[in-house]
Amino acid sequence: ESGSCISSRGQVDVSRLINIVTPGVHTPAASKVQTAEQLKQQKVKSKSNLWDEVNSAKNNVHIVRPSHDAWGTKKIALIFCDDFLQTVYEMPWWHSNPAMKEAVQPILDSLKIKPGRIVRLIMAALPPHTTIPVHHDTGAWVSKTHRVHVPIVVDNPDQILFRCGPTESSMQRVNCTPGHVFEMNNQAKHAVSNCQENQKYRVHLILDYVDAKKSKTDGTPHRIKLKPGEILLQTRRSIDRAIDKGKRPSPTFLILGAQKAGTTSIYEYLNQHPLVVKARRRETHCLDWRWKHTLNTRKERKEHCLSFFLAKELKSHPSCMTGDSTPSYLLDSLRCIPRLKEVFVHHQQMKFIVMTRDPVKRAKSHYEMVTSLDGTPEQIKNRGKEWIQMSFEEVVVLDFRNMKESGLIPYWDIEKQTMDMSVFESFVGSKEEDYAFQIYLKNHIPMGSGSHSLVSRGMYELQLRPWIRAFPNDGAFLVLKLEDMKDGGVAETMKKVYEHLELPYHKVEDDSAKNTRSYDEMKPGTKELLQRFYAPHNARLEGLLKSHGWINTWR
Repeated sequence: ESGSCISSRGQVDVSRLINIVTPGVHTPAASKVQTAEQLKQQKVKSKSNLWDEVNSAKNNVHIVRPSHDAWGTKKIALIFCDDFLQTVYEMPWWHSNPAMKEAVQPILDSLKIKPGRIVRLIMAALPPHTTIPVHHDTGAWVSKTHRVHVPIVVDNPDQILFRCGPTESSMQRVNCTPGHVFEMNNQAKHAVSNCQENQKYRVHLILDYVDAKKSKTDGTPHRIKLKPGEILLQTRRSIDRAIDKGKRPSPTFLILGAQKAGTTSIYEYLNQHPLVVKARRRETHCLDWRWKHTLNTRKERKEHCLSFFLAKELKSHPSCMTGDSTPSYLLDSLRCIPRLKEVFVHHQQMKFIVMTRDPVKRAKSHYEMVTSLDGTPEQIKNRGKEWIQMSFEEVVVLDFRNMKESGLIPYWDIEKQTMDMSVFESFVGSKEEDYAFQIYLKNHIPMGSGSHSLVSRGMYELQLRPWIRAFPNDGAFLVLKLEDMKDGGVAETMKKVYEHLELPYHKVEDDSAKNTRSYDEMKPGTKELLQRFYAPHNARLEGLLKSHGWINTWR
């Protein structure tokens, strides 16, 4: 026993398992690593040798365990799961092999568990004179499972050095007599050496199981019985069936905006998830600035937009996903929505994330960003130069005039700085407003510059409406507040994002705010003016999202 890291669960008869796994066990593993497809082209020499990779690839299912394979460890895979414990794969040599199940049953009896609770079940054969160095297991599944080892084929237990402990210096030796069932904490440090002098492999059965469900709401992994010869495609944290290739088209999600409302932070947090793959660049702008008008066919335009993502590579890994964060999309629905529908044929299955922020603070942050000379040459170029010589107040008035000229804000008196609420109530949400918004987008959205629409970008309900109308599927949109991420709220916000994208939970390691800057406060009169203008718009947003529990906190 080694403190709390090892717990003996009894001694069982493993003679039937020994009979099953002995054929071929001491034959050295092939030195050349081959894919399942390559192995399946070869002839099986002996069906009783379950260690033979050709036999496994053709009559069972070939899996890869990179570290163990590099150490020369042979394996018989019976049950395996992905790292997030979403899917458990039962192999043919388990689900269609009564003799194997009967041979394993004494171990399950000693553990008092049913087969349905097993998420990983593997026989591992460690070569002679080989050491698996000190390590600890990682992956979301580790903390949710019990790890059990059972020595099966061990000629000389005294020459097997299996150690486990909270730290490397405190590791203690474990008895490796065949049939000794012991549970270990595989999050602790552990290592094993096969020091047997007779050139014999050492075989352990390695089993991971989950606790019984305590309630109906407890998550249960999906279980799949694989067919002989099926191909599994693995990454470090995911497993997919080859027959599911192309099941998830790219991109899966778009962060639409709003600019200066935390889109960079959300995108960076999301890309810390092992099942999320970054686009080739953040802010692809493939639907606006980088849309290629010279392309003549839909196919060419689709290929151009997909070139911003690792779409081909992800085709074989549908449990992984990719997405984009281009915060100009939210405002420019006039151009972006029809283009999105044209090039991303799976658009009705896509998920959208919208970040919002107190619109007054957003406007000031927007102005400070595009008038700053800090950053790379490309960043400075993309910000535009239109506002460099203008004060914040002048830019506010400029956007009011652009909106007024387009017929978008008939309820606002620019000179008196007052709102006519009766006009507002009758105009907002009308066809006339929709038409005026299109005129505004057509005339006042330059490509390749961020210096535009200072005030209108904070009119969130106006911008959201065309998107929700175009993609009415329930659950397509997640609207978040930047303010909710302050004071340790990143974890709670990301939990909502993961649920929205149907991703398993993953702790954000780096939750620092991204793309932030400090700047002077705006003039009190300007602040009060913008607060009066935005107040009814914020109330409209609350009305739009009330069923989603949205509460307007920008008072």
